[in-house]
Amino acid sequence: MTASRMRATAATALALALAACQPQVKPDIDDPREPATEVRIKPVPSATAPATPLPPAAPVAPVPDPIDTGAEVIDRMTARFSAPICVKGQQNRHWRKRYAGYPESFARQIEQILPLMGYVVEEVERKGLPGEFALLPIVESWYRPDAIGPGGPAGMWQMIASTARNHGIRIQPGYDGRLSPIESTDAALSYLVALDGMFDGEWRAMAMGYNAGEYRIIRAFRSSGDRRVSGESHLPRGLSRTTYDYVAKLHALACLFEKPERHGLVLPREARFVPLVRMTLPDGVQSLDQAAVRMGTDASQLRRLNPGYRQGRVVAGAPRDVLAPATALASLMAAGANPESTPAPPAPAADSTYTVRPGDTLSRIAARHGIPLARLFSINGLNGKSVLRPGQVLRLAP
Repeated sequence: MTASRMRATAATALALALAACQPQVKPDIDDPREPATEVRIKPVPSATAPATPLPPAAPVAPVPDPIDTGAEVIDRMTARFSAPICVKGQQNRHWRKRYAGYPESFARQIEQILPLMGYVVEEVERKGLPGEFALLPIVESWYRPDAIGPGGPAGMWQMIASTARNHGIRIQPGYDGRLSPIESTDAALSYLVALDGMFDGEWRAMAMGYNAGEYRIIRAFRSSGDRRVSGESHLPRGLSRTTYDYVAKLHALACLFEKPERHGLVLPREARFVPLVRMTLPDGVQSLDQAAVRMGTDASQLRRLNPGYRQGRVVAGAPRDVLAPATALASLMAAGANPESTPAPPAPAADSTYTVRPGDTLSRIAARHGIPLARLFSINGLNGKSVLRPGQVLRLAP
């Protein structure tokens, strides 16, 4: 399936899911206590057919607008949070303070991880999972694809080798799929989908299962005779402090994103970034440096995004899907086009300009006119925090 069709499918699934769900009232931070359980209610189809045929669904745009602002990342993630979001309790207060004790530092860290976070938010939407799981890589590694933890877990989802292999991740000489944001995200979210079925959509039990193993949680339920789940109240009984804290951390982070003003936070909503695109390396490409030349992006950035390839070499037998900044050439390659056989768009005339329209983004303008995004920034004196306004005139050439 091509990347454009995958994005179209994701957009359709999201539209249907949002149409099916009724808005929920989210409890305030002053909720008296964390409820024992919180089950995500799935919509039930009507038992009776409609009296008249429904009108045909509106067509879905084949290429959805990519997430490329902090506001889009934050809003689409928090829209999938499960109530209650902000809860009382000593552990939740502790972890909110730990994460946001230095508000400016926290906001800077979030801004740095926005491209990867945007990619994960889209994948969480596509899988139909709660938005809290887009925060899980913050708890595990602060979204570092190259993170190596004590005892051997690796990657931004911090998987040990045996668990990774059990979930289809390739590990071989010269390549470790746990360090691939694509392979590790696919495996982690597929595992969470399986846990969803085991724990009836209770995201806290799913998080505990991800941390400690699903069978340990099932045994704890059986031993206590109680299926209540709480990180704050240490339910079910008999688990490690690490597992209870795991849920408390996710609750704390969700509250910080849902109500930043209550914690003195100014989240980077205005930040703009180049979104990431998933693409397959063309035949014959044997290193990430070669791929970077073909897609017109920075080689060191491509290596940082895909550290699963040791020293940037693409060894035989290793998967060939990578994450790359969505330059015009990378977007063509992701869509299955061969840039070498695709006519390049004519260079803009020296005096050409473009007037910004509602809904425009810098990355889309750059791709439409065949201009590297960095060059569009440079000739207009813009940066990653610049905000476009309808009617603004951009120069397309020096």
